[in-house]
Amino acid sequence: MSGLVNFAHAVGDILAVLLPAFCYLGALVLFLVGAWGLWRQAQPDSPFRGRPWVPWLSLVLCGVLASFDRILTMANRTGGSSMTVSVAGLTSYVPPVAGGTVVGATPTDTLINVVTVFAPFFQAFGALACLFAVLAWRATAVGQSRRPQGASAVQFVFGVLLV
Repeated sequence: MSGLVNFAHAVGDILAVLLPAFCYLGALVLFLVGAWGLWRQAQPDSPFRGRPWVPWLSLVLCGVLASFDRILTMANRTGGSSMTVSVAGLTSYVPPVAGGTVVGATPTDTLINVVTVFAPFFQAFGALACLFAVLAWRATAVGQSRRPQGASAVQFVFGVLLV
């Protein structure tokens, strides 16, 4: 069990490092797409003819990705959590193990110990699920994906619940 806990903690750390990079790179790409789209709208052969909202949506989602930690914090506060999300960097967090073992005296203790030990992984994975929900919603809104827009909202809600 110790190896699994260490592996989950390492995966959580990797996701915590990659998430800000994905957010800032995505914000940069969406800013460039939005600026290019606004410039191309003045041209007669604009690829956004009939869809003038695409460049504006890209610029708005650029701001969402650039301030993704604050968006997740607001979503957590709306859900009743007092946790503050930060993408400033890793901390020296060490997952606590109650009594040196994951197995508790009762099933409730065991479940609480497992959730406590795997918390960094669940938090990073939930934030990544929220990021992918935002990007999937953009793909749906601009017509690149055929999934319903409500599916992205459900994915975002469940990602916030994981955080």
